Amino acid sequence: MNTITPTSYLPPLDKEEALQKGREIDNLIDQICAHELKLNRSYARLASKIREVKANQYWIPLGYDKFSSYFSSLSKKIGRERSQMYAILSVSEVLHPYLTDDQLEVIGVTKAHELKRLVQQNGRVLAEIPDPENQTEDAFGTVALWEYASRPDVTAAQLRVKVNELLHVHESPKGLWLELEGFYATPDERKEIEEFWALGRQVLQITTESEHEVRKQVFLAAVRESISTWRGELANGF
Repeated sequence: MNTITPTSYLPPLDKEEALQKGREIDNLIDQICAHELKLNRSYARLASKIREVKANQYWIPLGYDKFSSYFSSLSKKIGRERSQMYAILSVSEVLHPYLTDDQLEVIGVTKAHELKRLVQQNGRVLAEIPDPENQTEDAFGTVALWEYASRPDVTAAQLRVKVNELLHVHESPKGLWLELEGFYATPDERKEIEEFWALGRQVLQITTESEHEVRKQVFLAAVRESISTWRGELANGF
């Protein structure tokens, strides 16, 4: 556990609440590791609690000098990479303005990733979609997307289809979906990444209107060029 100086303690902080949140997180990690809870819902609940620790600076009463140190300790306890844990946390952070913690837990973290994608690309998650279960010959029923996602019989793949329809994304049926884990980026780093997409589109002369397809083509082109360059450098002893 890291040592902190008195000046690093930023009031007002609820020490009892912080300690309680720390105990709840530790208990959840123990249960997840022991497979005592359904993992999908456990991770969603864990992400919500970690989000509270981050938002309220509860890592300070727990004895850490910064959130990243506390977060690293959680990653080690649960046996997952920091990038995987940040991906789970980001789901809760992105969806928190739209869904309660209870709703997120019911949906589970896997399907919540799809709702996160909709919010990030479209800024909403409360869209109404056609609901076959409530359609009759005279009327077409609809349902809120998050309610559709909460149904136990709805899979992440089925939810992905609905999200793609709202985003006007038409995926190629070839291959399997590749989910790239996210990461935190500074404003300057984000500008560089956005310039990367824009320059790639121009250089490759991509004409499709699908932002999803643009990013795929630009990313793959960069990957292939990097592989070729790095192989050459390694072969020449660089």
